[in-house]
Amino acid sequence: MVLEASIKSTDLSIGYEYDYGILWVVNSVNIVVWRNTTYCIIGESGCGKSTLGNALAGLLPTYAYTNGYLEIEGRTVVRGDETNYNGVRGRIVTRIPQDPSSALNPYATIGEQLVKVIEHHYGVRENALEKARELLKLVKLPLEVIDYYPHELSGGMKQRAAIALALAPMPKVIVADEPTSNLDAYLRGVVASLLKRVQRELNLTLVFITHDIALTSVICDYIAVMYAGTIVEEGVSSKVLHNPLHPYTQLLFKAIPKLGYRETLSTIPGSPPSPTSYPEGCRFRPRCPVGFSECYKAPKLIEVKPQHKVSCWRYA
Repeated sequence: MVLEASIKSTDLSIGYEYDYGILWVVNSVNIVVWRNTTYCIIGESGCGKSTLGNALAGLLPTYAYTNGYLEIEGRTVVRGDETNYNGVRGRIVTRIPQDPSSALNPYATIGEQLVKVIEHHYGVRENALEKARELLKLVKLPLEVIDYYPHELSGGMKQRAAIALALAPMPKVIVADEPTSNLDAYLRGVVASLLKRVQRELNLTLVFITHDIALTSVICDYIAVMYAGTIVEEGVSSKVLHNPLHPYTQLLFKAIPKLGYRETLSTIPGSPPSPTSYPEGCRFRPRCPVGFSECYKAPKLIEVKPQHKVSCWRYA
C-alpha cells in the first residue's frame, strides 16, 4: 500500500504577540500525517497540542503569528506569515471540540443544525434531512434525537451529536481536540471506538489530540509526543508505546497506572518551561535524569529506527 500525505508541515511555528514580544508556543514542527490514518498528539497540558490542532483545523485567531509551511490535502494553507484556509476550513477539514456544547446551538434542534450545515456547504438539497438522519445513525444516536435540543442530551450523546455535526460537510480530515476529556471512563472508550470506526468507514484522516495516553493504544496508528512546543518523539503507535525512546516519553508513561501491575508510579521532576524562557538546547534538559553536556545544543528529530523518530542526543 502506497501511503499518501494528507497533512504536511515544515518548520511550522505559531505565536502570539504580547507586550514583551511574540510568544512562540509551537516551534518548528515537522510532521506528516498519512491519508486515512489516525495520528495522535499527546503531551502535558500547555505543551502546544491544541494550538497545533487549531492550526490544522484552520481556527487560528487573526492575531496569531505563523512561520514555516503547512499543507492540507495538497493545499498550502500556511506559508511564512500568511494563512489562507479558503475552501479548506469546513469543507476539507473540520474540528470536534473538547466541549460539545461549544459546537451546538442551544436554540436549535440537532436536526436543524445538521441540515443547516449540509445546506451551507452543498446548497439547498431536498435530501438534507435524510442525510441528517444517516449521520445520526452513523454515530449510533436514536433517530428521535433529530428533534431534540442539546440540553435534552446526556454528555455522551452531546459528544456524538458534535461528531455528526463535524461529519456533516463530508470532510476529508477531522481534528478531534480532546473529545473525551469531559466523559467518564466507559464513555471515553465508546467515543474513541466510534471515532475509529467512522474514520475507517469514511476513509477519513483523523488527528486525535489527547492527554489520555491509555486511549492511544485503542485508536492511534501514529503517535507524536509534544513537549514545550516541539515534537520530541514520533512513530508508529506500537513502537512508541512499547519502546519509548525519549526520556520525557519514558517518564510520561511511567506516570500512568496499569491494570494488574503494582509498580510505584513516578512523577516527572520540575515543571514545563514557560514560553517566555525556554532553556538553552534541549527543552527537556533541566528535567532530564540522563542529560549530559551535549544537551546544551538543540537536538533535531531524526529517524533512529524504521518509522520511529526521536529528538535526543543519546541517539544522534
